[in-house]
Amino acid sequence: MTEPKYTIRRAEQRHMPDIYRLSRDFAKFQHLPEEMLIVTIKDLEDNLSSWFQCLVLEYKAADSDTVEVIGYALWTYTFDSSFGRVASLNDLYVTSGHRGCGGGLSLITHLTKICDQQGCVGLTWLVHRWNKQAITFYSKLNAINVSEIYEVQQMGLMEDDFDKLVNATPKVGLM
Repeated sequence: MTEPKYTIRRAEQRHMPDIYRLSRDFAKFQHLPEEMLIVTIKDLEDNLSSWFQCLVLEYKAADSDTVEVIGYALWTYTFDSSFGRVASLNDLYVTSGHRGCGGGLSLITHLTKICDQQGCVGLTWLVHRWNKQAITFYSKLNAINVSEIYEVQQMGLMEDDFDKLVNATPKVGLM
């Protein structure tokens, strides 16, 4: 009998329904309200490669020919005026039945290799304070809490507040 097999590959258009499904599972895991989940499969399809990059973790059971996407890493590239190119990991998710198999570590390891090839000097991400399992996982990688070290706090405009500023008239015009 053959062993179960895990594979990591770059996401393609055909993976978008699976990434959508997994992103919904991840959102539930993070306790995000349903009304906040506005991204569609079409949004994912339209923005792969132009706005985000993604790796998928596939699983093939020993007694099956079916390959199932059971995890993913979704990231973007940013540029920091102090540090240069930095990758921002938006999602790293492996389904609960496959955690502990090395898939998450393999995803983030492949991701750092890709980011290095793209000239990035680092990889950043957010993690919920309550997610002790993730914090322990990242700590084992020697990840640092940049918000404490650099004394920063991440801010953002979302939904109505974002729209309010979009519709505001700036005092200084854009040429």
